[in-house]
Amino acid sequence: MRGCAVESVGRREFVRRFGGLAGLGLIACSSPLEPEDSPGALTPTGRTLRIVVVGAGISGLAAAYELSRAGHEVTVLEARERVGGRVLTLRSPFAAGHSAEAGAARIPPEHDLTLGYARHFRLETDRFYPEDGLFLRFQDGARSTVPPSSFLSEWPDFVKILGGSDRLPAAFAAELGNRVVSSSPVTEIVAGSTVRVTTGNGQSYESDRVLVTVPVPLLSGIRFSPALSAAKAEAMNGGFGYQSATRVFVRFRARFWEAEGLNGWGTSDWPEELWHPTWDASGPEGILLTYVRGDRADRLDALDQEARLARVLAHWESFLPGASAHAMSGVSHSWQRDPWSRAAWADPTPTQDSQLASELARPEGPVHFAGEHISAARGWINGAIESGLRAAEEIHRG
Repeated sequence: MRGCAVESVGRREFVRRFGGLAGLGLIACSSPLEPEDSPGALTPTGRTLRIVVVGAGISGLAAAYELSRAGHEVTVLEARERVGGRVLTLRSPFAAGHSAEAGAARIPPEHDLTLGYARHFRLETDRFYPEDGLFLRFQDGARSTVPPSSFLSEWPDFVKILGGSDRLPAAFAAELGNRVVSSSPVTEIVAGSTVRVTTGNGQSYESDRVLVTVPVPLLSGIRFSPALSAAKAEAMNGGFGYQSATRVFVRFRARFWEAEGLNGWGTSDWPEELWHPTWDASGPEGILLTYVRGDRADRLDALDQEARLARVLAHWESFLPGASAHAMSGVSHSWQRDPWSRAAWADPTPTQDSQLASELARPEGPVHFAGEHISAARGWINGAIESGLRAAEEIHRG
């Protein structure tokens, strides 16, 4: 096991590789980072604002963290009982010390904001994929094996946060402390001389600024006064595309695939990615998961939990004989069935992107907006952080 050996690329290189949506900027970060530094640090202005952040996903947490450090009074309102949004690490019903990611899992080496905050919070990282054992491919009913050198040449040098991706949002939340209020879905935002934010449990918060970081489909569940722009209304009523994604996790009593020299990773033409998240964990048990998107995810979601598991195991028998016999239990997570996400990540058409993305980022008076859907790296932790820091700077300097 090794620690984080991935070097952060600089700000200019990050911008070159990922570009930026019209009107969106990045917060400069220094490299290398010392533990006391953060990629999105704001220079204190001596002016204190009361700020409510709607949503304790990565975007909202990063913005709240930096705004709080800059001297502002910040409250984060989260509908769920947990922080992290679409960063979700499952530890049950698995063996002690075992976990698997239902959401964000792998980090490309050029994602300097994600890696910068991991270092800032002293979170150790390691490679995502194993470098030994055979990878599987299943195509047109035929199974083949692929050596690591060949398989890994097709994928970036991804890393992961050791102990679970949820350690990153947990680190932000620990620093914010009681500024994060869970089980508080926002139902109304009324902007006047100040902004009043009301939650579903009847609480009301007065602020100078509000930062809304929820996914676009959830905007329709909040009453805005004055009403949002026509472009935002179009987006939140289905005019901005999102991707479906579902993962089904199976706990096995033994890693039976290793008898064939397999490492538990691969791909099939379902299409799916097969992951073995316990490849570097101790113990005889193991977890395999299928990661499917789009139509395949929607078809699995149409089944109940028991039928979904049976369907996946029957499929795996085609290239992993014995899967059903060794399975102990299973669980699944569908982001489009999650009431506080309703989808996995933003995936607009080029037309939607050009017509609506910049408008989704545009403030409406004292109400600001952020989230991976208006970032240069949609579907990634880095995109969520980037968007949150952009909005934090916007509020801080406004």
